[in-house]
Amino acid sequence: MARSRCIAGVLIASVLGMASWEAHADDQYVQAAKSLSARHFDNTLPDQPIEKWVHANLPTGYEAIWGSHITDCGESTGSPVDKERDIPLCAEVELRKGHEIKGYLTLLIGTQKRGLVQEGAGLYFGYLEHRGRKYEFRRLSDLLHVE
Repeated sequence: MARSRCIAGVLIASVLGMASWEAHADDQYVQAAKSLSARHFDNTLPDQPIEKWVHANLPTGYEAIWGSHITDCGESTGSPVDKERDIPLCAEVELRKGHEIKGYLTLLIGTQKRGLVQEGAGLYFGYLEHRGRKYEFRRLSDLLHVE
């Protein structure tokens, strides 16, 4: 009985340790993404930290809320096929006006096999609803065309 409790304790500690490591690794990727310049995501943009650039170029009254962990950009299927793929990694940014989510930026920052990449980083997906119109972004610089 004591032995099974000990084994269960070790297993629980291992699982909690892995979850903690993954959360820490995610935090490192998000911090790394925030440290990249806007130019890394769109070569037409200035060499300014992405977090500051997004904040400076949102319409008045909007704010950017960075997710606390990286995602698979919505690409993972959950099937065994995923093990063969190099799943993309994205930092996600909610665009809010007050308490309402009005848009989203999904920033490609790397892949599971290659890790964080500076070459090839870019906007994976983005949109913003502003003044009754929905703007869909193909490039991060499209944010500059919101009227």
